[in-house]
Amino acid sequence: MLGRGRLWIGLGLSAALLAVFLLTVDVGRMAGSLAEANYLWTIPAIGCYMVSTVFRTMRWRALLAHMKSVSVRRLFPVVVVGYMANNVLPMRLGELVRSYYVGEREGVSRGAALATVLVERVMDAITLIAFIVVVALFVPLGGVVHGFGQRSGVAWPLLVVGATVPFLVAFGAMVLVARYPGASQALVDRVAGLLPGRAGSLFSGLGAKLILGMVPLRSARLVAALFALSVPVWLFEAGLFYLIGISFGLHGALGGYGDLAVAAVLVTAIANIGSSVPAAPGGIGLFELIARETLVLLPLGAVDRAVAGGYAAVVHAVLLLPMIALGQAFLWLDHVSLRRLWRSETPAMEEP
Repeated sequence: MLGRGRLWIGLGLSAALLAVFLLTVDVGRMAGSLAEANYLWTIPAIGCYMVSTVFRTMRWRALLAHMKSVSVRRLFPVVVVGYMANNVLPMRLGELVRSYYVGEREGVSRGAALATVLVERVMDAITLIAFIVVVALFVPLGGVVHGFGQRSGVAWPLLVVGATVPFLVAFGAMVLVARYPGASQALVDRVAGLLPGRAGSLFSGLGAKLILGMVPLRSARLVAALFALSVPVWLFEAGLFYLIGISFGLHGALGGYGDLAVAAVLVTAIANIGSSVPAAPGGIGLFELIARETLVLLPLGAVDRAVAGGYAAVVHAVLLLPMIALGQAFLWLDHVSLRRLWRSETPAMEEP
């Protein structure tokens, strides 16, 4: 019942956000921009996304290596299935699905695997923040920040703090846990002692598994390598944004292919950070709104909101649909159903 409740909440949120997206754009003109786009560019765009996913797999392999050495070839389907699940399930339940699936296939601790996925998410956010900072050294982004503040009704300094500080604090906390596992476990056990009966032992056991998953962060060299792998992850995904931009002729509106490349990196970073809230399946609705408004607010040129809306919709479709199809294909080949993996989200916290 709880799972169904989360599903309906996520679907309802997506529907509401999509309604806002459509009510704040000229739908007729957006349809016109969709009709005029050159969809041949989606083919290399999908290729860029697949290469990005290979780099994600390589990074996850490095995070899992202290528990078990798993080849990229074996991990790639697990990563794809996890992203597929995130695209169709609310509350980012794909993270739990991926943790359970790798535990089932490879015999690693599912709770520890979940910790490595959380590390990935924080590293992704920090990498995207770094992209924004680098671009901001050359492109004034004050208008973008102020524009989002006005549209959201939230003071822009709070938006900036909310989009950066939690990830930096989370990463710092993870590093401390990895550096001081004994003290971290003692703290977990102290909290567990305040819980009644079996809840305390479950909490203590889960804490131990999460601490195990953060072990790689003890090594500064490995952390540097993980961030080095994170850069191509997001550059290739930005390549998808760039190629879809060409299909909509945005290089003309933005002043050239170079400015389009800068815009693609910024839209990639801001849209992914902004839509990382664990709610709607695949960030549907929220992603489109943030990607569209980022493109409209950029000082690099004048992009029509209807064109930007069509662009955001196609980018998101190219991010979601191929991964859903490929993930389902991998599940069929492995004779596994997403329904079973989804229902196994509680066992994902237990040892296989």
